[in-house]
Amino acid sequence: MGERYDEARELASFAGTVAAADRDPVVVIAGCGAGATIEGLREHGVAAYGFDTSRSALDAMDEATQEWAIEADLRDDDLVASLREAFGIDGIDVFVTECVLSFLTLEEATAALARIRETDGVGVLAHKVRIDPPIAAQNGDIDATILPPTEWQAACDPADADIWRDGLERWELPPSGTDPADET
Repeated sequence: MGERYDEARELASFAGTVAAADRDPVVVIAGCGAGATIEGLREHGVAAYGFDTSRSALDAMDEATQEWAIEADLRDDDLVASLREAFGIDGIDVFVTECVLSFLTLEEATAALARIRETDGVGVLAHKVRIDPPIAAQNGDIDATILPPTEWQAACDPADADIWRDGLERWELPPSGTDPADET
């Protein structure tokens, strides 16, 4: 029998390959929701943190997980500085957008990701994007940008610096010792 797929384990393993060898890897989850990815990464020895724009999602977190998450927006000009201050971290090895880009316009996403990518101390950016509209968009309550990963990448990452995946599929991250930019 095969082993059950564990998304947090795969992301933790990848983070370990890109982090400095003298410390635990640091991963930040944008759109962390109720904190399941943060908890899973921490179970695998990763210093994981997150942020979300939804106060109600953050309030739904396990009380112990709340110390590793803050309310913030991907579009904040000083986002990385705020994360560093809130969590007492110097660098971020992997910055993950977890199905949150669909809540932004292409222009907002492009600007936010460029700002993060250009910040010293931020390593690999990895994105899970929705190919299905969120319920609120289906109900007409919000606008959503729904594109496949290749179209997000073409619009927001023309240099192919980041990792892009469908939100419903496995990470299938680059193996240890390879440049994440070379994985496509």
